[in-house]
Amino acid sequence: MVDKKTLEKKLAELMDIVPETEGLIAADANGKVIIGQTITDMDHSKIAKACAKIVKDSNTLGNDIGKGSLKTTTIELDNGYAVLVGSEKNVLIALAGVDGRSSLGLLKRNLISISNL
Repeated sequence: MVDKKTLEKKLAELMDIVPETEGLIAADANGKVIIGQTITDMDHSKIAKACAKIVKDSNTLGNDIGKGSLKTTTIELDNGYAVLVGSEKNVLIALAGVDGRSSLGLLKRNLISISNL
């Protein structure tokens, strides 16, 4: 993954591109936050650890069934969404409210682009 300063810039640009974004977090595979920004006070560490576990468990499932590692996933929650782009080394997380449904594809595409830097 790209250096922290560049990552911070790219995530800030994504926040501007998709106004429905409520938060963006980048973490390592163990859930240690590299950078996080949310519009409200959220526990970035707790979110990152939960998402890293989802990626890790999904990778285990994918390997167990011979389908490989997780690329992306969108989780629909009662009051919004979490979009995860994972790899063996990192996870990028975008959070959006219910009003962000139409922007989920744009969030995912941008997170994939950032993860490929």
